[in-house]
Amino acid sequence: MSQPSTMSPISSGALLLRYIAFLIIGVIVLNVAIMALESYFKQSPGSTGAVGLILIWSAASWIGQIWFRREQTRPPSGRAWSVALLCALATLVLQALFVLVIAGFMPGGFASIAHYRSSDQMLIAGAFLGIFVLEFLLIRAAISWGARAEEKRAQRLAAKGAV
Repeated sequence: MSQPSTMSPISSGALLLRYIAFLIIGVIVLNVAIMALESYFKQSPGSTGAVGLILIWSAASWIGQIWFRREQTRPPSGRAWSVALLCALATLVLQALFVLVIAGFMPGGFASIAHYRSSDQMLIAGAFLGIFVLEFLLIRAAISWGARAEEKRAQRLAAKGAV
């Protein structure tokens, strides 16, 4: 078991900023790698739909690790749920901004979004809601997984030091 930390708890805002930074940098690196693959090797990576979920998992598990390192204990459940909700909301906003940027480059610009029928708009809203719930649960699981992995690493290091 680990010793209680003498440091103050890390704020939810600091965890959220680290999550957003990891996510944005990950998306940039991923897109640069895809462009390099396409231009230098004349290869297309094919479908990269799951890579977004991998980036979200990686960012959330990273903040779980940071959280454990700082507080030397697993995140309390209620606080982990609230941080996961903040991260999921931030992810949804980033995704919506991405959709708006893409729509801005489409023929017709932002007006192209308004041309959808209300039933299509409801379908799109439902898809965003479903994706939000999936990402929220994924982020919550990744935070716990990251903290648990960091706790096991700290226990292994402590066991090596005790021998």
